[in-house]
Amino acid sequence: MGFQKKMLRFEEQLSDVDSDFEPDEPPVLLRFRFLELPSEIRLHIYHYVLFTPTRKSALKPTGNVGSSAKKSKPLAPSSHRIALFLVSRQIHDEATHYFYSTQTFRVFPVQDFLRMPTIRGLPRRHRSSITTIELIVGSSWTAPPKSWVVNQGLGLQDMALLRTLKCDPSHPVFEGFRISKDFYTDFCGKLLHDILKRLPGLGQVEFDAWPSVEKSGPLMTRLLTETRDAQKKILWGPDRGWTNTQDDTHEKHDLKDVDAAFDGLRAYSSDVVEALSNSLQTVTLES
Repeated sequence: MGFQKKMLRFEEQLSDVDSDFEPDEPPVLLRFRFLELPSEIRLHIYHYVLFTPTRKSALKPTGNVGSSAKKSKPLAPSSHRIALFLVSRQIHDEATHYFYSTQTFRVFPVQDFLRMPTIRGLPRRHRSSITTIELIVGSSWTAPPKSWVVNQGLGLQDMALLRTLKCDPSHPVFEGFRISKDFYTDFCGKLLHDILKRLPGLGQVEFDAWPSVEKSGPLMTRLLTETRDAQKKILWGPDRGWTNTQDDTHEKHDLKDVDAAFDGLRAYSSDVVEALSNSLQTVTLES
């Protein structure tokens, strides 16, 4: 076979190869059936998308009062969350239910700049997913805000899955700034009474406060009475050290706190410490 015939034969072979290869044809994508995964795995994926921040600043708490601020999960960017909710109807329902059921929402706002909305500000369709709410009574205000009212607009009647109410009472030192001597105790007791009345499915009330709040004081006595009358289980929150065996009279103090107080006194001169000791001899301290 001559050289020219060989070249013609080679070109024919190349043309056959080119005819079989189509570079403009889109690649075949294999579909991954996400909804066929077990629900436990889908929830893990939802958690990763909803609560994985892209900035370190998102890890910082936005509030300083109550468990809703201390233990709130860092959120992913809103664009990530919205994109997840828009995938399909089923994924929207599953992801939004998981999101709202894992958060703690406050009943009333407190001025500590927490970005999470209160239950009054939540869409009604999502209230049925809420499992935990938090009542923070008293944040150094001298009169209760007008919005602190338990009514139909609060949306408690929509929370069929609600099981835990966290209650964070403030120090009774603010009692002297109220309208009357017992106003603060009565106002907070009535708030709790009205909330429990609208939550027949609630299972437990968890109290958690600073060590300076006396469990046997008038405020806590009233709150505990309302809880027992509503036949709700009483729990003591772990965040600030309250337990069932805690001394209600606060006659026993943590040794670490005492040591810290002495360490602070050692920073002063001996003359200052002696003067303070002499002055305390004339003062009667009450728990």
